[in-house]
Parts: sequence; structure tokens; C-alpha cells
Amino acid sequence: MNIVVKRAGVGLAATAVAILAGCSGSGSTSGGAQQPNTGFFNLSVSDSPIRNAEKVCIKFDGVELKRADDAAPIDIDFDEPVVVNLLANQGAVSETLVSTEVEAGIYEWIRLKVDAARGNGAGIDDSDPMDPECIDEENGSYLLTDTGSLFNIWVPSGDQRGLQLISDITVPANSSGNYTAEWDLGMSFIAPPGLGTGEAIMRPVVKLVANDEVGTLDGTVADALVTPNPPDPAVCDTVDGLGPMIYVFEDNGIMDDPVNGDDGSLVPVATGLVDQDMQGMPYTYEIGFLLAGDYEVAFTCNGTDFIPGTGKFAEIFVGEVTTVDFLAEDAPTQN
Repeated sequence: MNIVVKRAGVGLAATAVAILAGCSGSGSTSGGAQQPNTGFFNLSVSDSPIRNAEKVCIKFDGVELKRADDAAPIDIDFDEPVVVNLLANQGAVSETLVSTEVEAGIYEWIRLKVDAARGNGAGIDDSDPMDPECIDEENGSYLLTDTGSLFNIWVPSGDQRGLQLISDITVPANSSGNYTAEWDLGMSFIAPPGLGTGEAIMRPVVKLVANDEVGTLDGTVADALVTPNPPDPAVCDTVDGLGPMIYVFEDNGIMDDPVNGDDGSLVPVATGLVDQDMQGMPYTYEIGFLLAGDYEVAFTCNGTDFIPGTGKFAEIFVGEVTTVDFLAEDAPTQN
């Protein structure tokens, strides 16, 4: 696939910002030798998965890049759309969406051009949730569950304005700027009543990170925490509820209500599913593309009751894997 880089008119400048906080498909490089005062911009996609889904297929038509010192963004258009199965790239795994030569310098935002409109009827020919390949490239974005239920994905205003990620993006001269758009799917999907059968609203929570500033968190979770006997918390439902998950917080202490906090400000910076590769195997998790720094990590079955209640400390290092395990003795003492 070829991509076409061109300078857009000032009238195409962004007016809306999506809150962005995981993924297959590929772009391609522009041809020719690298010119002076240029560098390569490389963008990959990855995701934190959601339960009960086998495919989350997002259609990309290209991206826009906006230099900090230029009024007009640069259009990077794909000559053919790229459909990315986000669930094929979980944890620390990612896949390249764009790799192309651009003018070196500082860019203040990037916009992902997504095709995700209401009523597209995307995915109607995809009846195999177990096949990781996405199809139906002409009709937008879609979600396919593990039971074969199909949902057209609608990103409000996304089809017109795309998804804008605000970040300082550096493309060094005669070198590469390597970035990953990490999607948190568990915090992105809603399906309010009245939207219509087969439609799912996606309000993407995506963070853009520089690949040379991130590390990975992983670990195991004791069976006794996922399936306690007697049950405590009372529900660890992998079908209708959130199911067992890991929440990662900034290292500022976990309160009684860590999702909302006393002032509504304490929210997780990342989440990850706790799952088994097969029955009888340990419960594990992996969360990739965390910025280097200090965090608190907690296990939960319902998003409100955390084990341990004060979290576990985790320090993330660039290019390294930090392991935090959750043991049976981390559970609250039964009275």
C-alpha cells in the first residue's frame, strides 16, 4: 500500500478534540532517499482489550499531522483504507499503521482519519469471530463478539473530524520518531438505549506515547482472588460484568472509591483484563506502553472493590517489563 503526503489547507484545521488514552493493519513507507531536514514518522496501534469481543475492526483512511510552527496540517492519505483489528495487538504487542518521511520538527497533534459512521452496516459479511482478519473494508468499522453478534461502530463526529490526539510529537532530522496509539477499549464503548439494534457507540480513550519512553507491566493473579470461596467480592462475572481486571493508577494513593475519587479526579491511567490461556492455567495480565514512572496497581472484579485496597507499588522502566503478582494473601481478612 502506498501513502500520499500532502499539505492541507488552513481550512482543514481541527476544531474538536477526542479524549484519547490497543490493533492490526499496516501502512507503508514513502519511497526515495531521505532528504535533509526530514525524518521518518512511525505510528503503531495497540490496545487494552475488552471481554466477550473477538474483533474490534477500525477502518483508517489516513492521518493528519500538525506542526507546532505551521498553520496548515499535513495530510497523509492511504491509497487504500487500512482496517485494523485492535484485538490482534494486545498488551505490549503493536502493529505499524504509518511509516513515512515528513519534515523534521515538533508536531502538536495528530488526527486519525477513521470511517466509523452510524448506519454503515459494517461487517455484514464477517461471520467468523475466530478469524482474526477483518473484512468489509468499504463499509466502515465494526465489532464482532465471541458469540458472533455484530455491531456497527459509530464514533460521534469521528467520521467527519477524525480522532485528534494532542501531544508533543518529535520527528528528529535524519532519524525516526516512533509512537504508539494505545487504545483502552474497556473505557471506550457504550451502547445507550435507542441507538438501534446492531449499533455501538465508541468514544475512544486513546493515549499517544513515544516508544522510547514506555515499559510494560505484567503478572499473575491467584485463583482464589478470581474465584473465591466463599465469594468476596460477591460477583466476579466474566459474562455480564466487568470480570477480573487490573487497574493502574498514578502513584498518589488509592482511596475508597478509586474510579471517581472524592473529587472525581482519580481515574485509572490504564486497565487490563485478567484471563487464562486455557482452563487450569494461571490467571495472567499484561499492560503495555505505560510511561516510565511510579504507579499503584490493584485487582478488581467489579471496578469498585480493589485488592489490595491501597494498591501495590509498581515502577515502570523504559524498555523493561515490571512484574506485579496478586496473591491469595492480598485479599482482605475475612471476619
